[in-house]
Amino acid sequence: MSELQQEYYIPFRANTKDKLFINTDEKSSRRYYHYRKFNLADGPMVYLNNYKEENLKLGIKTVLPDIFLDFGAMIIPKAFIVFLRQFDIYGLQLFPTIYIDDDEKWHENLWLVNFFEGIDCIDKQKSEIDYDPDLWDEGDRLIVDNTIFDDSVLRAIPEEQRLIFKMANVNMPHLYCHQRVVDYVRQQKYTGIIFVKASDYIDGMENQPDWTGE
Repeated sequence: MSELQQEYYIPFRANTKDKLFINTDEKSSRRYYHYRKFNLADGPMVYLNNYKEENLKLGIKTVLPDIFLDFGAMIIPKAFIVFLRQFDIYGLQLFPTIYIDDDEKWHENLWLVNFFEGIDCIDKQKSEIDYDPDLWDEGDRLIVDNTIFDDSVLRAIPEEQRLIFKMANVNMPHLYCHQRVVDYVRQQKYTGIIFVKASDYIDGMENQPDWTGE
């Protein structure tokens, strides 16, 4: 087991009835790729409620969280960006973002936690990697069922440069947040986010009905 894996957490939304599913608008979806640096000249990223039409028909209005989450993506308020900008986090771009709610109100002054570079810190010997010779070619991203960190890679990077990171060369990479980031979020009592210790995470656990991370 990785020792550093005890210091990192994966952010999720609770899988409850008030869970908000977000998606990019058409223009932003054409720009969104993992490990790509966005250009300010193209304007902010724009997110919407993925179930807007269904909710409007049912008369449902989801309370908006402080932090918006999608798989591998986190959209944060200004105070959070001020905290993160104290640190030179490797590969991180904090990019202007807008959320347009079901009433067409624009929520600005939000920022996407975007990584244009990842850290290749998976322990390939200890992790459970799904090698299917019919589907996988040399150079493809790894499909990982159980991730174990290579602590030697992470320890070579100063802690303040890896307070948040994404893993390179794996399929559908999670965000990993250091305990210091988790402590800040909990101190601020931000809504919309829960954390699971990376060492406790089991692939797919967040999809269980009524899952709250406990």
